[in-house]
Amino acid sequence: MDKVIYNRRTWLNKKNSTSTGNVVTLVYKDKEVLTALLSISDCYNSARLHKTEEDSLKDFISKMKLLNNEITLFIDFLEKQL
Repeated sequence: MDKVIYNRRTWLNKKNSTSTGNVVTLVYKDKEVLTALLSISDCYNSARLHKTEEDSLKDFISKMKLLNNEITLFIDFLEKQL
């Protein structure tokens, strides 16, 4: 049986928006296998990162840190355009 250890869902848009942008983060354990998911979605598309059995938890964290760094660099660039 799966055991959810972490489950968070966050809307990315203003409350009165008709857009459905969201982020879902989930970690669950099935027997001794830890599975983790990061999903970023909008009305039309979604991107998901899963920790697979091939990835160590450290590998998965490294992927998310790299993604976080790229998002930060992109935000910094865009803010300079204002």
